[in-house]
Amino acid sequence: MYRIVRNSTACLTLALGLAASTGALAQDDTSRPVTYSTEQAENGQTRYERDCAECHGDDLRGGLIGGPPLRGLAFREKYASGQPASLMFGFMSAAMPPNSPGRYSPEVYANLMAYILQENDFEAGEPLPSDFESLNTLIVGEQEDPQ
Repeated sequence: MYRIVRNSTACLTLALGLAASTGALAQDDTSRPVTYSTEQAENGQTRYERDCAECHGDDLRGGLIGGPPLRGLAFREKYASGQPASLMFGFMSAAMPPNSPGRYSPEVYANLMAYILQENDFEAGEPLPSDFESLNTLIVGEQEDPQ
């Protein structure tokens, strides 16, 4: 268990460092609200149900194994208060799943992120990119509590 916690902490530090080092990009004139395609969210839902729901819950509000909520107030406080989308993507791609971090392709992580955004009432639109440079220009802003 120590290994997972240590690796998760290191991954979060890496993701925060990446976001901080490129945070200026997210706040310039080219930034826009984060969006995703409905196809990405559908693909992400399929993967989430198969690989993530056991830890994070069927409704993304936390699971029996102790994964943190990915929906509602806890999610908004961590990821949806004006940060670049690269922060969440960086953490997911570097630390998830805990038993095999980084095992998915960038496109799969983008699909999972799209599903999480959909479940938090973010608007569908342009596809969510799967590279840090593009994700740094997308801002994850406050949304209404989905329930």
